[in-house]
Amino acid sequence: MAQETWIEVRVLVPARMQEEASLYLTDFTGRGVIIEEENVPAGGVVIRGYFRPEEYGAWQRQELQDYLKRLSNYELYPLGLEIRQVAEEDWAEAWKAHFKPVKLTNHLVVRPPWEEYAAQPGETVIIIYPGMAFGTGRHSSTLLCLQALEQVWDQGLPSSGNPWQVLDVGTGTGILALAAARLGAEVVAIDLDPEAVAAALENVRLNNLMDRIWVEGTPLTSLRQRFALIMANITAPDLLQLAEAITGRMLSEGILIISGFLAEDVPALENRYQGLGLHKTGFLTVDDWGALIFRRP
Repeated sequence: MAQETWIEVRVLVPARMQEEASLYLTDFTGRGVIIEEENVPAGGVVIRGYFRPEEYGAWQRQELQDYLKRLSNYELYPLGLEIRQVAEEDWAEAWKAHFKPVKLTNHLVVRPPWEEYAAQPGETVIIIYPGMAFGTGRHSSTLLCLQALEQVWDQGLPSSGNPWQVLDVGTGTGILALAAARLGAEVVAIDLDPEAVAAALENVRLNNLMDRIWVEGTPLTSLRQRFALIMANITAPDLLQLAEAITGRMLSEGILIISGFLAEDVPALENRYQGLGLHKTGFLTVDDWGALIFRRP
């Protein structure tokens, strides 16, 4: 019997775009992808996705080319697209080999469930299954939120009972909620995407934090509880649109961490949230991405 062939799509993107590009290609193919960081052009990563031959045609190729064109409009390089036929492999296992434990902050290590990791003194390990929801810690905005979380936690949060009450808006895989819970918080994690809710629930289970994190598909505007700390790693347009709803859920002296935007979006976001009475207390940036920290008087 002839071995089945697949269509392999290799997309070359800037390293800082690897999580977004991985999620895009996972969603487009409906399968796990492989991330290659070695033997690629400097500053780039290759994302490999797979189609059955009958699934791939002119429309799919045009869509991939349009995706890279959109990235080029933001002056993101390197970019490239290669398509070839390959022999069948066990992709369900092959893509897992490219997810290894990674230390994201001074204290936090993220590992997939199939990789073991022996925590060193002072390290906290959380398990993330990198499914179709956003957030394995590789993306700059996720990393910035985790750094900001540790920063404000070290400085001390306002008294809101024991443990602290935290809200994670647009939770994705739940990585920010998991990190806050490991620090001692009780967390409400919300997301309107059913796949994100499912992914976050699974990661909460994997980390045995069902008694500290509540994952819901509840819209932000339907919440009535107020929180000592709110985190929102979502897009700049969403942060602008939801500003009143977000600030309305903050306790007096509460802290807000927002990310998911580029440095060019900072002035508009500062004006929006400071116009609602918040004081900016911090700004973090890496690879053109930013995170803002505010406090409510």
